[in-house]
Amino acid sequence: MSFVEKWLQIIRNCSFDNTYKASWAKAITELAVEFKDDGSTERVEISLKSIAEKVLRFYFEQTIFFNLQQSSNPNKPPVILSIVQNLIKYYQQKTGSQKPVKWYKSNIENICPLELKKAIRDTVRALKTDVSYRFIRIEGKDVEGIYEYEQKEDSLFMSKDNLIALKENSLIVFDAINYRWVQMLEQFNHSPRLSKKVRIIDDEQIRRKPLGKFSTYLDSENPDHLCFLCREKIEYETPAVDHVIPWSYLYADDIWNLVYAHQTCNSSKSNVIPSEELIAKLEARNVQLLEQLRSKSIRDKHYAELEMAIDNNLVRKFWISCQG
Repeated sequence: MSFVEKWLQIIRNCSFDNTYKASWAKAITELAVEFKDDGSTERVEISLKSIAEKVLRFYFEQTIFFNLQQSSNPNKPPVILSIVQNLIKYYQQKTGSQKPVKWYKSNIENICPLELKKAIRDTVRALKTDVSYRFIRIEGKDVEGIYEYEQKEDSLFMSKDNLIALKENSLIVFDAINYRWVQMLEQFNHSPRLSKKVRIIDDEQIRRKPLGKFSTYLDSENPDHLCFLCREKIEYETPAVDHVIPWSYLYADDIWNLVYAHQTCNSSKSNVIPSEELIAKLEARNVQLLEQLRSKSIRDKHYAELEMAIDNNLVRKFWISCQG
């Protein structure tokens, strides 16, 4: 069995207790992609610090955007997830913003230098305890030829050939890791579009599409441009198109979740989960919007999406899910 086949075998057999092994495998695979062979050695040292930095990034982005649970017990999250949650809290306090941001755009190393150093140090400790030597173990037996690691050490060692094999097969390996990670998250979360939310950590940035195209639909139900949040008329500014259930939860622009709001009302709302009163109001708005579109003989894909959302009670289902 080749090294890559063994690596994929380990991924397929990751425990469903938490997502540690998936994050560990992804971090090492990223390091393999970054590896540059200078011909100086056949045995490559990989520090746990370099692995920890990547694991922190994975969990930071899945948490700050989507607040995904990474284990079966939400009341006792994995240690690394708690480390990340504390880091995010410090970051948001220092920036004064709840807005989700990608790791590489966060400037976190300058905004929270001490907290980040502590988070990396604590993550290394957790990886030593719970992942480093357990990763290569399947049903109580170690898979030979993966890497060398002595418990409690600060580095592991892999052969150059294995790293190059990972690099050359990285697309297949990343797909396998992401698929397994999604399978795990499906056990812990009711959140929609989990596959997209896992892939976010492979993208340099999240591309959000312009929402201006929805104005025609929103105008048909709200021609006076009343703010959905404060009910005052929007004057002297372009109405903001707001996601009632935060975009960072749904990761999509659906007409049944979009309303007009003041720019300030939209900004102050941030990623707060809406109240049941607001959800009931959105449900009523959707019925009115559907009637308006039907009366104007607008029967395009957005009409079909709106009708489907009403028939399947999606607003309430997603709202309940995003609370847990």
